[in-house]
Amino acid sequence: MTHPTISFGFRRLACAQFVASIVAAILWGSGVFLYSILLAHDERSLIDLQQVILAGIAQITVLLGISLVFLMLFIPNKKRPVATAATLWSATSFARFLASLGASSLLYYAAQFGVRPLLFSFLLTAVLLLICETRVIARDISISTLTKE
Repeated sequence: MTHPTISFGFRRLACAQFVASIVAAILWGSGVFLYSILLAHDERSLIDLQQVILAGIAQITVLLGISLVFLMLFIPNKKRPVATAATLWSATSFARFLASLGASSLLYYAAQFGVRPLLFSFLLTAVLLLICETRVIARDISISTLTKE
């Protein structure tokens, strides 16, 4: 008995990561802008908001870069058994999450950004990356298993 194999599209996964990062940047900028309208009243707080926007965009960029590196290491175009591919993708996502945390801590110490903007932009981007990638992977797995039956 042969096990069904699957390969994921590199381009589709990379596009999902770009879309997730763009959506995260838009949500981040909108949230900071809304905060500035509602709560910021002096020039000092506007300077702090610029720093918050920069920290969030830097964090989103770091996560996108790490995600693309791990995507290339995963080699999604390689045919693998479905169960192996899903397990390997989960392991890759976990390793990517840990690498992103390490890079975020380096960003915190090197750039001296505030911890809250980095934390919230990290969580926003990580969740959106996970959602977008999971949709692509689940679609590919469902198509692969439906066509093999």
